[in-house]
Amino acid sequence: MIELEVPSTGLNSHYDLTDTIAERLRERGTGDGLVGVFARGSTVGLTVMRYEPGTAQDLLHALERLAPHDEVRYLHELTTGDANGFSHLKSSLLGTSVLVPFRENALDMSPSHRVVLFDFDLKAAPRKVLIDAPHARKGESR
Repeated sequence: MIELEVPSTGLNSHYDLTDTIAERLRERGTGDGLVGVFARGSTVGLTVMRYEPGTAQDLLHALERLAPHDEVRYLHELTTGDANGFSHLKSSLLGTSVLVPFRENALDMSPSHRVVLFDFDLKAAPRKVLIDAPHARKGESR
């Protein structure tokens, strides 16, 4: 298992992990197959998307309509004292894992598609991302 640490600034920040994931897989000598990427935490989200400023903001606006930051008092706050109930909902809506194909020593996705981590929490903190990939078979070139 490969572990990445992403220094996040928190609230609605987003990070393109694609090149880092591909580089770490190449270093490991990963064989062809599906790569599982998992963001550890309940206030982050992970997706594969056409990543550019407009689509990132569009996604954030859509999630804000579903789980507003300032307009609602969430029961989560009443039970835990944490005012980040919206971030847990956004994480659940987006999800925290993706599968991406890896073939011929590269992520096998459209060049415009990227693996993107979103952080919805109020506080800056390092975020952990775990990557599970197939091992190269004996005799397979790396």
